[in-house]
Amino acid sequence: MSAHEDVRMLTERIAAASAKGDFAPFIAALDDDLEVFDHVPYRFERKGEFLDYLGSVMGGAESMTFAFHQPSCRTFNENTAIVNAYDRAATVPKGGGAPNVACGRTTLVFVKKGTDWKIVSAHFSPLGKE
Repeated sequence: MSAHEDVRMLTERIAAASAKGDFAPFIAALDDDLEVFDHVPYRFERKGEFLDYLGSVMGGAESMTFAFHQPSCRTFNENTAIVNAYDRAATVPKGGGAPNVACGRTTLVFVKKGTDWKIVSAHFSPLGKE
């Protein structure tokens, strides 16, 4: 299978699970030496830092889903890939109520490490409310 197909299929698995609130495939795909730029004004330089942040954000939530829209995948040299997509995160507060919905853009950089594709860099930015 080509690098493009490998990454496209992995991204589809991550997106399908995240849309149901299952973030295990996403977490498994994160490299330990991950760098993340998120909505907050600082960057995360390791997988653990980013997961700690996600845990603190989701601590007040009953559930959360995350979906990709219009994803694109480009591969380079059979060992590097970039996925860009629009995203939609919906967070239901503890005790219920209307979900908080945020839309944005996602960029994921994948590198093949051994036989596995790992996310080594991620960027999440919000879309304007207009």
